[in-house]
This record gives sequence, C-alpha cells and structure tokens, in this order.
Amino acid sequence: MYFKCINDHSFAIIASINERRTCVDKPRYLQIADQLIAGIKSGEYKPGTLLPTEAILQNTFSVSRVTIRKAMEILVEQDLLVRVRGSGTYVKAPKTQHNAFELSGFIEEVSAQGREPSSQVITFEIQPCNASIAQKLQLEEGQLIYAVQRLRLIDKEPEILECTYLPVEMFTDLSLEVMQTSKYDYIENQKGLTIALSRQVIWPDTMTEKLASLLNSEVGAPILRVESVGELVDGRPFEFTINYFRLHQYSFEFVAHRKR
Repeated sequence: MYFKCINDHSFAIIASINERRTCVDKPRYLQIADQLIAGIKSGEYKPGTLLPTEAILQNTFSVSRVTIRKAMEILVEQDLLVRVRGSGTYVKAPKTQHNAFELSGFIEEVSAQGREPSSQVITFEIQPCNASIAQKLQLEEGQLIYAVQRLRLIDKEPEILECTYLPVEMFTDLSLEVMQTSKYDYIENQKGLTIALSRQVIWPDTMTEKLASLLNSEVGAPILRVESVGELVDGRPFEFTINYFRLHQYSFEFVAHRKR
C-alpha cells in the first residue's frame, strides 16, 4: 500500500507543503495580523510600547497601506492595540480582572495574574471620624481612625486610588510601612484576626481634577467607584474603603447563581 512506504521524513515534507499552501491561501493582511499577534505574545512588542508607523510596517511587509490598516484593525478589535490620536498605535496591557465575589488583597489578586503590584502611600493620618464613617465602622463620632490614601500600581502604572479608614483602637501599631505593603497580610498574620467578608457598593463616576492628576488620566474620564466595608468573622467592621478604578485597565467579574 502507498501509505506504508511513506516514512517520517516524507510526512514532514507533506506537512510543510500543506503549511505553505495554507499560508498562501490566507489573505496577506491576516498573515501580517498573525505575525503582529505573535510579536505581542512573544514580548517583542511589550504592553504600552508604540507600534511602528503604518509607513514603516508597509515597507517592512512590502504591502499597501490599506493592507496594513486591515491587519491592525484586527488587533484593535481583539483589544490588543489602542489608537491614540496624534500619537500613534500602542500595544494594550491585558486588563486586570477583579472578582467582586472573591475577597482577596490587591497584591494577591494582581500577582496571581502575572502582573507586578506595588503601592504608593499619599497620606497617612490619624484623625477623628465624622458621622458617616463612624456609622460604617460602628464607632462613636469623633473616635480616632487612620485615614490613608494609597495609589495602587500595576506594572508601575497607577490604576487605583484607595481611600481607606481603620479604627485606631483595633490597630494601635498600624504603620506607614505596613500600608506600603499588604494591609490584609498585617491584619491576618500580624494581628491574628480572621477576615470574613466585604460588603460592596459599586457605581460609575467620572474623574475629578485630583483623581485625573493622580491616575494619569483626563478630567471627566469614566471611572468605577467601589465603596466597601470589611468585616471580621465576629461581625466587627475593620475597614471602610473607597476605591477609584481606571476602567481601561480593569474588568469586573460577577457570577450570578439562579435562585432555587
């Protein structure tokens, strides 16, 4: 029989011929799109880097500008590239996924997705709490709280502004150094407390001048505001936090179970 006399080398030749035939059959703009995607995945084009201009890519691939634009449009549709008017086309960083139904710290969540988390403390103060915060933390108005503002960075880019308030009486030794790392690690491993849950309220908002300055964005740009009250296993609230998320880098995951 014919198939019995085909050795491994022959199969390799046939596979190579079929691969070349498939490549020839595929439109040129799709071939270029595949090469650009491969370059992004391999790290040749890193997130945030400016892609070569259309003219340069046109010369590199020896095709028309229309072909290059069709190829790049595919990557834009796949959310791999973003066009910035007057600047060029950039490789998009993958969005960080936030699971609203899983309580984990910022460092845990971001690290688990292969990104580099870091924090920059803007303010660290002790002050009397107002009536609104006192209600959230089940304190008397005027009791002392820590008021801390932190920028949360992903791959060195500011993505979240966190404003958090904690009772001084519960965390008498809380320090600036702790807030530069992991708050949850301090609470659970140093204080020996067990965190149970976080009650969250989420709604859309827009960048104020202060937020835009801190998050490297534009005034009026959309953001997501998330207010949360964290509780320990004994029911005591231990923190009230307001997070402002830049939407272009974050996606939120909600899992809804049908009521039985």
